[in-house]
Amino acid sequence: MNTYDQWWRDSVIYQIYPLTFADSNGDGMGDLQGIIQRLDYLNDGQSEHQTSLGIDAIWLCPIYPSPMVDNGYDVSHYTDIHPHLGTLADFDVLLQEAHQRDIKVILDLVINHTSDQHDWFAESRTSQDNPKADWYIWQDPTEDEAVPNNWLSYLGGSGWTFEPQRQQYYFHTFSPHQPDLNWRHPAVKEAIYKVIRFWFDRGVDGFRLDASSAYSKDPAFRNNPLKFGKTDADNYDSYHHLYDKNLPDNHQIIADIRKVLDEYEHKVLIGETFIDNQLYDSVAFYGPDQGELDLAFSFELPFSPWYPGYLHRAIVKKERFVPDPAWPTHFLDNHDLPRHLSHWIDCSLCTDSAALAKAAATLLLTVRGTSVLYYGQELGMEDNLEIPPEQRQDTASSPDQKDGQSSRDGARTPMQWDSFTHAGFSFGKTVKPWLPVHRNAAEVNIEVEGQDPNSVLNFYRQLLWIRKQSDALRRGAWKSLIAYPHEHLAYTRTTDRETVLILINFSGAKEIDLGISCKSNRWRVLLSTELQIDKVVDIPETLKPFEVSILRQE
Repeated sequence: MNTYDQWWRDSVIYQIYPLTFADSNGDGMGDLQGIIQRLDYLNDGQSEHQTSLGIDAIWLCPIYPSPMVDNGYDVSHYTDIHPHLGTLADFDVLLQEAHQRDIKVILDLVINHTSDQHDWFAESRTSQDNPKADWYIWQDPTEDEAVPNNWLSYLGGSGWTFEPQRQQYYFHTFSPHQPDLNWRHPAVKEAIYKVIRFWFDRGVDGFRLDASSAYSKDPAFRNNPLKFGKTDADNYDSYHHLYDKNLPDNHQIIADIRKVLDEYEHKVLIGETFIDNQLYDSVAFYGPDQGELDLAFSFELPFSPWYPGYLHRAIVKKERFVPDPAWPTHFLDNHDLPRHLSHWIDCSLCTDSAALAKAAATLLLTVRGTSVLYYGQELGMEDNLEIPPEQRQDTASSPDQKDGQSSRDGARTPMQWDSFTHAGFSFGKTVKPWLPVHRNAAEVNIEVEGQDPNSVLNFYRQLLWIRKQSDALRRGAWKSLIAYPHEHLAYTRTTDRETVLILINFSGAKEIDLGISCKSNRWRVLLSTELQIDKVVDIPETLKPFEVSILRQE
């Protein structure tokens, strides 16, 4: 396929957490009809207008039936919709309405594990000789009745749970309520391929593979070795995870999934190639030679501090390891991480969150690759750290509901649409939302920010529009103009016909000397927090605190 036929290379993908995006029926939980009603905000299909964000695709966190132990990432049925979210008929309408607005729809595909309430596991756990006995990863206890090996759960504790009916242990990378599938079993593979075809036949445009580094496990079940100097044998990070994830045959599993996608046209496959692996491990999934993923999520940017040296290094590393025709992807926030403003404000000792948000947006949307936004990021939403224990929902990462620090709920609170009840997320006045609204919702919301030309929202709208109109920003080569960044970044995006210069001052406290030179001194201002837009200027000699400027060479 020609790279210019790959729509995801030009795209900005918008991640939606369906439970807290928009509630259409007032029950306090987001739903598919709520998403449908808000599609015009994302992209109204009118390219000559700049009132919508103009995003190209939505990625929906799991919408399948689930007991919600892990908020949908414990799937109990792969080919239906969770009743709180709607029906398959609602989903078909969502697909139709999204496609009419030139919005692709990407689903989260959770196939490392299922819920322990899935029919497959319900049968598998009954005995050692039933038809689905080997669909999950089972092992006998050791001679002294201990767990089979030292593999730990990513969420803490042993990765093995004993099942009395079978008198065996099953393995779970995550919660005991999320038993891992046995990807070495042919029938498991065929069952998952059937699921993939089910959704593609309905019109879905692609999948994000959850935990895609963990599908394969060592068939000999060898113990993971402790890292040098580590003594805490109960700590997940104390081990080299050689045998419970990132095994070489994981690539074949994904390559076989890729073959199913290739039965259809223009479908995207995105992998969460994470769980402690480095970028060089992630990029092994890339490219036409591997025939695996179109895009791979690695976590360099969101894990970097707000410091240009670290961020520059992350971008350079991505440029080095993901050259054309492979294609990088970048994000700052998602459903598993603290929102970037919450931790970067702490890093930068900044009190002007809007200025930091604009600088972060510029970085994300002007480096080479596909950009992924997390709902509310375009408003400058921050983590809600004031959720009472009795209202927390993230029991998977914080099982005892006492450790608010490890809970991911703070980054999953309701979308802030307006200043009315529940920030416009839900109209049910007597019903509490699934998670409480952030206390800043009266000021940080779409209605208020839409009326302020200098808001974070309107900055995102302008930046997204500029990106959509610029071949250089969408497809151009990236080149840094600063070898060792200290306070700022300066880089270009270049095609044969266009050069765009991006300048970002990371300091909110002082003006800095820019210290770069370019052949041309005639640059048109595309977007700036300080310069007059559309004016032709020389390259500025200094950057004001938190200044962002995007200039096109005339």
